[in-house]
Amino acid sequence: MNILSASQLDAYLDQTEAALEQQVEAELDPELIGAGLKTALESQHFHADTMGGVRRLFRLWIRAREPAAGLRLLDGDGRAALAALPGAERPAWQVSAAIWRVEARIAQGDRGAVQAAFEDVLALLVSLPESLAYDRAWEYLDEESAAFGVHAVTRRCAEARNALQRADPERTTYRAWDDAQLAIRQSHSFALEGDATLARQAGERAIGILAGAAPDQDIDHHDWLRVGNALVQVLPDVVAGIVAQARARIPAATVFFPRRNIDVRIARLEARALHQQGALDQALARLVLGRTALHDDDDDRVSALMLDWLLEAGRHDEATRLAFESVFHERLVSAPHAAEAAKRAVAASMPGQPYWHLALAFAGMANGTAHVRGDENQADWVGRHLALARAQAGAHPAADAVEAMWLIESAQQYQRALPLLESAARDPSLMHSNVVFQLIVARMRVHGVQAALAMPFVPTSNGVSSYNVGVMLRYNLDDALPEGVTVPEEPIRALGARYYQTGLARFEAFVASGEGNSRDGDAHTYSMLCNNLAIHYRYDKSDAAAALPLHHKGIAASPFSEHFEGVMRSHQKLGNDSAVVDSAEHLWHFSADHGYSRHDPTDYVDDAAAALHRLGRDTDIAIWLQRLDDWWASVGQDERADNQNNYTRALVSVLYYMAQTQPDDAMLRLESVLPSVPGAGSPYTSSIAADTLRSLGQFERSQAMYRDGLRYIKSGDDWHESQRTAILQNLEECKRLQREAKPWWKLW
Repeated sequence: MNILSASQLDAYLDQTEAALEQQVEAELDPELIGAGLKTALESQHFHADTMGGVRRLFRLWIRAREPAAGLRLLDGDGRAALAALPGAERPAWQVSAAIWRVEARIAQGDRGAVQAAFEDVLALLVSLPESLAYDRAWEYLDEESAAFGVHAVTRRCAEARNALQRADPERTTYRAWDDAQLAIRQSHSFALEGDATLARQAGERAIGILAGAAPDQDIDHHDWLRVGNALVQVLPDVVAGIVAQARARIPAATVFFPRRNIDVRIARLEARALHQQGALDQALARLVLGRTALHDDDDDRVSALMLDWLLEAGRHDEATRLAFESVFHERLVSAPHAAEAAKRAVAASMPGQPYWHLALAFAGMANGTAHVRGDENQADWVGRHLALARAQAGAHPAADAVEAMWLIESAQQYQRALPLLESAARDPSLMHSNVVFQLIVARMRVHGVQAALAMPFVPTSNGVSSYNVGVMLRYNLDDALPEGVTVPEEPIRALGARYYQTGLARFEAFVASGEGNSRDGDAHTYSMLCNNLAIHYRYDKSDAAAALPLHHKGIAASPFSEHFEGVMRSHQKLGNDSAVVDSAEHLWHFSADHGYSRHDPTDYVDDAAAALHRLGRDTDIAIWLQRLDDWWASVGQDERADNQNNYTRALVSVLYYMAQTQPDDAMLRLESVLPSVPGAGSPYTSSIAADTLRSLGQFERSQAMYRDGLRYIKSGDDWHESQRTAILQNLEECKRLQREAKPWWKLW
């Protein structure tokens, strides 16, 4: 009998898993896949001598719908492989094996055996010294026991976990939160079990624990909102009190976008509570603010929820407009949800045309919703629903927008699309970024670039779209125009900046009033818009003073490192050395704490050193030298080749400023880097190294380094020519200083 083990087993598992993946991709019947796998597995004999092999083989038995074989594997090879493990590795695999037993018992469907398997996992988790570290195992036990309906196990799990948390000295300040979480889990469990009285008692206990928490407990408004969202389905009538508790704990300093973010989350919670209590119109009123899209949302499911509630309320005109908006704006979750709703609405002859048909027409051409077409040809589907919409409404801006986008998408027919897009612009709600961008492109293709730029400005429907159009004009316009069409850079930058400015106004109007488009609440997009507009002022308009407040607004809304660098560059252009040093500090520390993929200290360490020298704070230059060294030590070997020249330049520059007051320290370090200077191939790097040597009295070496710098000058380049002029002047100055340094009696 041939038994597959070790490398033979690994090869078999690799081959089998690859075959399964191909079968799934080929969309074979799952029943057929399982039956074929069962036959294949039963024709072999296995010996899994590692827990990794046990895991993979167990997964195959489960996919083959043979949980009994999986359990035999765990009882045989699994126990032996566990016993052979080093002590430190054993607990994690024990937990995994216990969870696999639960999976197998669930697959068998024996309720008593499932409950016993759950209890085994619980006993194992409680027995482990680092039991709280197995967070995923606790979550699995909690969720699966609730899903399987063994609610007593769910409560025992929550109680055991809470007991362990209370015994953990590091969770002292979270004791009230942990106790409240226990009560919430108990409330959910009793509700699922059908005991409304005990569910209410547990929920009220959770609220009482938080309300009575001692001052040393770490409880804030976010925690109260989390509790509200956890209890809204069970105790909707207590949400008003929870919201009051949350509002009372919002720090007074919370303003601007962070405050509106909280308002949106509260509106969502209140809407869910009102809906749960049957106050549908009031719930929909709160959801107007609640459906505002926030950057930290995973998706726009609130819009999908609002669509369902509008249909539930019989408000079909509003529902059909929202469905069309979701599809036309290609929202991640609400678009496919709305497309399916539109399909059902058309089948049921529901009121609300032409938007149901227009939603379906556009859904048929968009990637995320094209599945609604079924087997129907795309052109036939889009044409049919557009014709039905036109039959209902005739000339209509939304129909014009959909048809125009179809003409461009399917055949690049900008000549026919342009008048339709101009007509669609009568309805500002249709003007999302893709529509506006295609309108600008169509104008340029039909009328020429210069004439198009002179045509009326088309506002977008929201702040996010304004930002997107500004970005698309900067980076996508050339690719959207025919080859050979020249786009003047300055007017396009000005037009992009105008979109940023209108977007800025939309975002800030939302912050001021809490009212606006559902896409006007994304704090991070606002922050990125502020950054791009600040860059326009700083570079294109040479107005660093106008850039500074934009960077500060972005930092207040949603900080990221580019803003801190922008603040530093603005102060640099304004000649404020003290502010340059302070903002460089902020940039360094923020990047260290939060990460910055483009963080390159060589871009600004020497600027900080120069500012410190001008301020007479030369002793602080050593701090930045150390930071540069620390950063360089963290750069991987693969990246060093790309960064070497920049590092050499920055290091030599810092040493130049250090040499003015700390010549011995600077010279000691300079000696080690000088051999790398010619390799940088930069006239500036060679020149600043020569300047440093000159300031240290090393005149011969300085002159040699100046001459080295001249080797890298590229004739005809303005910057290189300016470097040539500077190097020649400095070379002559070095010679003059050398002559003056000679004693009068020496002739050579």
